[in-house]
Amino acid sequence: MKRMRILALLTAAAVAPSVMAAPPATVPTGAKVGASGYATIRVAPPSPTGDVKSQRPTYRTVSEWYAQEHGLQLAEARKRMAEQQALMPAFERLRVRLAQAEPDNYVDAEIVHRPDWGYRLYFKRAPDATLRKYMKHPRFRAARANYTRAELDAIVAPWAKRFGEAGILNVYGAGALNSRVDMSLGVTAAEYEALAAAKGWGAVPSPIGLSFARDLATPRVDLRVVKLLRGFASESRTTSLQMEAGFEGQIILDDGCLRRRTKDGSKGPMVVFHQETGIGLDAQGYLAAIDRRTGKATGRIGEMWSWAGPNPGTAFDGLEALKAACGDGPIANVGNPESRARFKKRNPGY
Repeated sequence: MKRMRILALLTAAAVAPSVMAAPPATVPTGAKVGASGYATIRVAPPSPTGDVKSQRPTYRTVSEWYAQEHGLQLAEARKRMAEQQALMPAFERLRVRLAQAEPDNYVDAEIVHRPDWGYRLYFKRAPDATLRKYMKHPRFRAARANYTRAELDAIVAPWAKRFGEAGILNVYGAGALNSRVDMSLGVTAAEYEALAAAKGWGAVPSPIGLSFARDLATPRVDLRVVKLLRGFASESRTTSLQMEAGFEGQIILDDGCLRRRTKDGSKGPMVVFHQETGIGLDAQGYLAAIDRRTGKATGRIGEMWSWAGPNPGTAFDGLEALKAACGDGPIANVGNPESRARFKKRNPGY
């Protein structure tokens, strides 16, 4: 693999050999280092929010949303929406009729909005001539599609099976309208090439488009703080789409062990993360979660965090070393967390 993973495998007493020697530890702002040599952080001020932009919608009505979404004046947006509502029954009747009369030719339909709006209907053969047999209206337009949804499903099925068995498939979607299947894989392009060569997979069919995990710009553990932590664990694969809800809590560092703080003050569960989150220092020197894709801090150890969950990851880098150092207790997967202060500014009202 072209990507080099820096794995900081820690034990309770010492740091395991790594690819490079760690520099002298940089004690984070507000941290206390005990006789053990490991750091403790109970509380930290909220992360700065000056660079965070609110995502609160600036529209009050559907017409305002439509105007902003498509770069229209409000009057034009209202006019278009009224026209669309008036033609919708005819559009729905046409779709039903085409599915019955042209089952091997008609593929699907969509509404388009630029440069002007209209209904676009897709056919495998003679699109313009076919549409003219059933509808002659300037808002109804024909386009060609290469495959039906069933044909795309048949093409992708063996590839979804082999990627799933290899544990690298995140999610995929087949779109007959654009005649392609987009498959998201939980490995980098270099990792995929090596795996495909080893398994003799060959090239994917032309309708299939692959997207890969990004190469991560920063290591899991910043070498400046590695000696202050007893361990750090994150998922071995990139994060995929999942059904999630909002969670929040305070993450602390207790004698080198990252834990979720409990209400009664007892030692909470050890925390682990998604692959994209590492640990390091923010611009003000606080120990912080780091987005490994960008190198930017997302939340300070000791402040309140928000994250999406539940996160059922099963394969982690550094987990066994973390358990050996901090105890074989409960684990809380906090995913890719963010400072609650930053989250709330970005999402006012939550």
